[in-house]
Amino acid sequence: MLYLLEVNALLAAFVFAGAGLIILALFAWQEAKAYAAARHRIYQRIATLITQPQVFANSFAISRTVSRSSDRDRFGWHKIQ
Repeated sequence: MLYLLEVNALLAAFVFAGAGLIILALFAWQEAKAYAAARHRIYQRIATLITQPQVFANSFAISRTVSRSSDRDRFGWHKIQ
């Protein structure tokens, strides 16, 4: 009787270990696909920035300095001495 219990426990251990490995492999596969897709999107954005350098010509910092200098002229701040 004890022998049969040990055989059944060993068989159950193999079955659950196999199922666990399959689930783990599926999880790893999904994560690898998500990583590859994200990496591909990052490379596409970098390639777009390299092929279109005029994006940097209209940066936010340049537009803010222009608008700040025009605000000074409009409000007369440069006249204070």
